[in-house]
Amino acid sequence: MANRSTFQGYVRTYGGQDKSSGVAPGVLVASEVITFLSSTTTATAVSIGATVNSNVPFVLPQGAIPLNFVVLTAAGTTATATVNLGSAGSTTGIANNLVVGAKGAVSMTGTLVVAAGLTANTTVVASVGSTAGTGNVTGVFSYTFADGTAQPGEVSGTNGF
Repeated sequence: MANRSTFQGYVRTYGGQDKSSGVAPGVLVASEVITFLSSTTTATAVSIGATVNSNVPFVLPQGAIPLNFVVLTAAGTTATATVNLGSAGSTTGIANNLVVGAKGAVSMTGTLVVAAGLTANTTVVASVGSTAGTGNVTGVFSYTFADGTAQPGEVSGTNGF
């Protein structure tokens, strides 16, 4: 038996209440462990997992809203090391000068972080910010989704049946 499940669509919750309670179902938060170099000046795709691997780029889906990054393995050299996270078209669009020199959680505040979510599938890239660090940075990238269906309750299948 598989120990994970991948599917298309949004996962929403009523927070433990009955759907007839009138509460709005909330879209759940997704996350991925990613790794990137803290010293590269060229925007380079970040890798899924705990090692840098150019064969496994981290691609956010259309509609994703980046929330935060939790540093698990910090950059070396200085606690004030920073990186930029973004896309090929906007290398600071997700985060500009994100502090990665120490463990901790940092909010995403770039120009691509908007309530409507990303307009297209986006390969996340990283480059050195204003203060270079050394080595790899590994952490948890969290995001949610803009659920534009505007439909309360469950909707299954392509026609809502």
